[in-house]
Amino acid sequence: MRRIAMTFVAASLILAAARDASAQKPWEDRVYMNIGFGVESGDSTLTDSRPLTIYEETGSVSTTSTFKSGSLFDVGVGWRLWKNLSAGVSYHQEQNDADAIVTGSIPHPIFFNQPRTLSPPVTVSAMERKESAVHAQFGWMVPIGTKFDVLVFAGPSFFRLQQEVISSVTVTEKGAPYSEVAVTDTRVTRKKSSTGYNVGADMTYVVWQNDSVRLGAGAFVRYTTANTTVLMLQTEQPTTVGGLQIGFGGRIRF
Repeated sequence: MRRIAMTFVAASLILAAARDASAQKPWEDRVYMNIGFGVESGDSTLTDSRPLTIYEETGSVSTTSTFKSGSLFDVGVGWRLWKNLSAGVSYHQEQNDADAIVTGSIPHPIFFNQPRTLSPPVTVSAMERKESAVHAQFGWMVPIGTKFDVLVFAGPSFFRLQQEVISSVTVTEKGAPYSEVAVTDTRVTRKKSSTGYNVGADMTYVVWQNDSVRLGAGAFVRYTTANTTVLMLQTEQPTTVGGLQIGFGGRIRF
């Protein structure tokens, strides 16, 4: 909620300053196109456990993965509908990988009620998390002078998550004195779709223009999010996609 509020406040301040500076100058472009690269902040932790019966005793295994900031690619296009009102669509794709930690309590083959723990925990490297989203964006464009403009926007977002998880864990003995076990994991990729929202601002400075096209450089800040779940060892675990995004790139105006 804090990030949402900060994004709204930043967008409102930018819009207010732009409105005063431009005195509501009309937007004359018909179409805008953006392409950029950036980063997405935020984190999501996925954890699950599963009981297992060995030697007529009950043990358990658990997995945990924490995903943090990643880089993203963003592209968008929009049209002027009426005065400074616009409608557009953008697409972003982001990927980050994280290790999974496997812990467990494994019954002993000889001694009853003396389970062995996985110590140290088993690390499974580079679990992939790929996120993509299509954002519908309704905005208000505020030109400032002849070379600078600010677009403040909001709308629904449609996410697609591809999450690699550990779906099962197999435990085998390493042999006498049976103090250690070997762990084999099975990795699968889960896919889920979810709907959320986006809000933000895009700023453009024109560096070259002629009678029909204007080329520029710009930056954007966007907060977008949605909630979904991912099936792990045996249950659906909640996770959040999206986050606070900041990026830079090229701009085209027709």
